[in-house]
Amino acid sequence: VKIIAREDEVACMKDKNANTIAILMATYNGQSYIKEMLYSLEKQTYQDFVCYIHDDGSADETMHLLHEWTREHPYRFVLLEGKSLGSAKDNFLWMLSQVDAAYYMFADQDDVWTSDKIEKSFQKMKQLEALCQDDYAPFCVFTDMQVVDDTLHPIAPSFIRYIGRDPYRTSMAQIIMDNPAAGCTMLFNRALRTLALQLQDSAKVEMHDVWVLALAASFGAEHIGIIDEPCVLYRQHEHNEMGAKAESKVDKIRRNLQGMIKGNILQKKRIFLQQGRDLAGQMCLVEGLPQHQRQILADFSRVGELPKVKRIQFYKKYGFTRNQGTVWLYLWV
Repeated sequence: VKIIAREDEVACMKDKNANTIAILMATYNGQSYIKEMLYSLEKQTYQDFVCYIHDDGSADETMHLLHEWTREHPYRFVLLEGKSLGSAKDNFLWMLSQVDAAYYMFADQDDVWTSDKIEKSFQKMKQLEALCQDDYAPFCVFTDMQVVDDTLHPIAPSFIRYIGRDPYRTSMAQIIMDNPAAGCTMLFNRALRTLALQLQDSAKVEMHDVWVLALAASFGAEHIGIIDEPCVLYRQHEHNEMGAKAESKVDKIRRNLQGMIKGNILQKKRIFLQQGRDLAGQMCLVEGLPQHQRQILADFSRVGELPKVKRIQFYKKYGFTRNQGTVWLYLWV
């Protein structure tokens, strides 16, 4: 029996929950781990939230488990009806368009949240809002994660540093080149959601997290809050859509040299750079961004048309650098 929130019920929930946090959870074949994630939400110290869940066509017992859970927790967990989207990115963006709330969070089905994750994120958000005192300004807060194996045994204390990123490199240009934050660590407000929903071509954006965070960063560093501690147990298993991959400087040099020998390194570097330019091109189309940032984005999206020396000069001038590997970037830029 398919018992899912109807459109009229969702509309009522939108009004009722206009001042709560909407947690958006994308699911797909998550029967092995999803109950642990749901329990971790149930145990949160901050309880003013509603979790909206959309399944992307699971073939296992995920939907059965979700039906049971939502029947037992009808006011805190809601199933959204909708077609399969084919990717976590598009699933999250679709849910973002369907739910009205004051604040939003993304949740992955196979992680576990620390009991104070929402509370700490919301406190940081309120600090940012108090400093700015602009009800229409976009803000985004993110935390770190602890990397764990499929049984939740620790692998690394910091996901961000494990993958060679720096949580404090949060200028717009730095995020486009080296996004430090996973979507499941973010809390952002309605103003940022309004900007994010202007995405015209999701195929031009690699993931929903970099899209949201880069938009916030275009308004300045004061629009991003960093909680430099792990508030998520980031589970690693064979079905991760985006996993945590550690790579030392020696490993990076070795990988690049191997790519040179195989003859495919230039193609990979060009794909990486084009992803950033495509992202910038989509950001240019968003109404409401600061004009000076919009111009930088427009120029960056077309920087490939310039001679190499001028491309390098542009990257240096506007801070399009990486935490690791900027020299390699300039070699292939």
